[in-house]
Amino acid sequence: MKGIIIAGGVVLFLVLLVGLAWQFGSKAKARLAARHPPLGQMVDVGGYRLHIACQGEGRPGAPTIVLETPNGESGLIWAAVQPEVAKFARVCTYDRAGLGWSDKSPKPRTVEAITDELAVLLERAGVKPPYVLVGNSIGGLYARYYAHRHPDQVVGMVLVDATHEEQTARFPAALQRVQQQSQKMMVFGMRLFAKLNAIGILALLAEGGRIAWPTPLPESVREAYVGLACADSKSFEAIADETAAAEGNIAAVAAARITTLGDIPLAVLAAGQTPISAGRGISAADVEQFKALAPRLQAELAALSPRGKLVVTEKSGHYIQVDQPELVVAAIREVVAAARR
Repeated sequence: MKGIIIAGGVVLFLVLLVGLAWQFGSKAKARLAARHPPLGQMVDVGGYRLHIACQGEGRPGAPTIVLETPNGESGLIWAAVQPEVAKFARVCTYDRAGLGWSDKSPKPRTVEAITDELAVLLERAGVKPPYVLVGNSIGGLYARYYAHRHPDQVVGMVLVDATHEEQTARFPAALQRVQQQSQKMMVFGMRLFAKLNAIGILALLAEGGRIAWPTPLPESVREAYVGLACADSKSFEAIADETAAAEGNIAAVAAARITTLGDIPLAVLAAGQTPISAGRGISAADVEQFKALAPRLQAELAALSPRGKLVVTEKSGHYIQVDQPELVVAAIREVVAAARR
């Protein structure tokens, strides 16, 4: 009987603790959301809204630059690039569904759905073609697929250490295994974070400045980025959904057999700093194989246009727009100038 009473007391204590966390966490989420209102406009794309923020004024007939983010990232990841590009062109960032300020989408996170949503967003936001698409990581894959589906709209492209649709199949077997394990852990972790933040635990930590976010971010937007992610659970759910769909999207683009982007100016920036090191089942030989393969994959992307150009950024990791944003800005400027001719 005594054990039952103790167990009941523990359960009651936990219920009260969760209730308090939910009460204070809900208020913290509301404060974070109020502190970081949308930078641009919210556009209905079919019963849910996506966020798009444009800066700068382009010349009549000049292309608009559209920035596509890496897996699970909001448009804030381009914070060090967009204002500089806005000095010579109109440039737009947007948040894919569920990320940043955007609403969650009822559609699966397939490459078809993602590029369809972007097309509808640009049309309804009044952002008319022609476009120069800029994509980092898997955002580069989405940009190429968009151009494949809408070749009449895209007059130039900048790929920033972009995902190659054959990279997984050509990676060393050990690296493939580690990548698959990492993706599964990411999906599990993000779904767990979504549940924790449903009662506001992460919001309380973010409000107190006690979250060390792993993504490399421009310092100017770090507080807004973390606060916005923790103001709702949808961002964590969207990261999990995008990560879970990534390999399927890579396979879908491979199946599309995009062998050319046409005769458009194309700049491909490749990271010079490799994120792979020996350990966790990865041998030194695997690392060397990856180091030799990575630039070849990027060179193949540059060959998708007769006007393609490959630049290896020796001091940058995967997020070149954070490590050396000036190189991304210079590449965009060059592609825009070439597209105007």
